[in-house]
Amino acid sequence: MQIGIIGLPNVGKSTFFNALTKAHAAVADYPFTTIEPNVGIVTVPDARLVKLGDLYRPQKLTPTSIRFVDIAGLVKGASKGEGLGNKFLSHIREMDALVQVIGFFREDCDPVSEIEIIRTELLLADLDVINRRISSVSPRAKCGIKEAKEELDKLYTVKAEIEKGSSASSAPEELNLLTSIPVIYAANVSDIGNKIPETAYRMIPVNAKLECEITELSEEEKKELQVESNIGGIIEAGYKILNFITFYTTVGTEIRAWKIKKGKNIQQAAGQVHTDFEKNFIKAEVFNFAEIEKLGSEKILHENGLVRIEGKDYIVKDGDIIRIKI
Repeated sequence: MQIGIIGLPNVGKSTFFNALTKAHAAVADYPFTTIEPNVGIVTVPDARLVKLGDLYRPQKLTPTSIRFVDIAGLVKGASKGEGLGNKFLSHIREMDALVQVIGFFREDCDPVSEIEIIRTELLLADLDVINRRISSVSPRAKCGIKEAKEELDKLYTVKAEIEKGSSASSAPEELNLLTSIPVIYAANVSDIGNKIPETAYRMIPVNAKLECEITELSEEEKKELQVESNIGGIIEAGYKILNFITFYTTVGTEIRAWKIKKGKNIQQAAGQVHTDFEKNFIKAEVFNFAEIEKLGSEKILHENGLVRIEGKDYIVKDGDIIRIKI
């Protein structure tokens, strides 16, 4: 799963990417690395993992992570191939979510216009996909093939939605339409205290330039200057928009956080840890972070019957601590 960072030229997109990846470079099994010139793996801030570290005192704490991609900038006409349009659109198709950076630090910034320029290009690109699909399906529909006629009706419904400027919510998933990808909006401000004008789009404020400077400070300097990074809010928003929850494993000297889609069962969670664990899963011991945080120790959880044995159909809850039996 990966999140693409997009925006118009000169909105501070690359500065934002650099601040994001330097401030939250992954550790342990996910050492920070630029896999390509524009890709970084970023750890997810996790206060619960820190608390578990205080309770268990393991040798190793391993957070979970998200992959961020700095996508080539967009100009008006990208859907027609202007600028790096074709590259931009092809990269977006590979993303599971997007962060659009808005250049609020510029005096002439019009946030709604910046958003609508990109949104319009995505809609036009989707319209082109729909029209090509209609051309492909129409001959079979005219021959009276039932499935083709049903698909054609759906395609015309989607086309009408797009032409009205709406995201194609009813589009078949296999079309991989760009406007079906969820978007977070990051307001790149010159001062985090600046008021952001109200729009129909919820925006998370971040000062990308300052965030980059913060990454160069030592922990002692940060405390002395009383500066804190707020870019973690973007990471957390990305985690949420991807519909992830976190579970934990305590194995040997390591406590590790794992991400999984909400609604997945515990056997699928075991597969996140190791493919053999999913195949050979029997059962698991389960308790939740909220329970151990409240009572203070696993021993007390056992005494109160709060450590449960769950089978493969158990649906994992956010904050579950799991010990897999195979």
